[in-house]
Amino acid sequence: MICPHCGGLLKKDITNNVTPRNGQFIVICGVPCYKCVDCGTVLYRGHVMQRLEKMVNDTPRTAGNVVILDYPDSDMEVYNGH
Repeated sequence: MICPHCGGLLKKDITNNVTPRNGQFIVICGVPCYKCVDCGTVLYRGHVMQRLEKMVNDTPRTAGNVVILDYPDSDMEVYNGH
């Protein structure tokens, strides 16, 4: 895959996603992604983005200023093609 920002090569990787929401930061660790080897741009597949959105939306707004979650391992099987 080619990076839409710089034209570099995108490789499978794992990253942490940080989403700010009304003074709260939701950190999701271990997210499968494609990362550009040149500029570092991170792209997610559709099912991964949907899972991230659900995890953010399901996090209570009263959970604290910084919430740290782990990305579900079950989705890693889909990412790895199993």
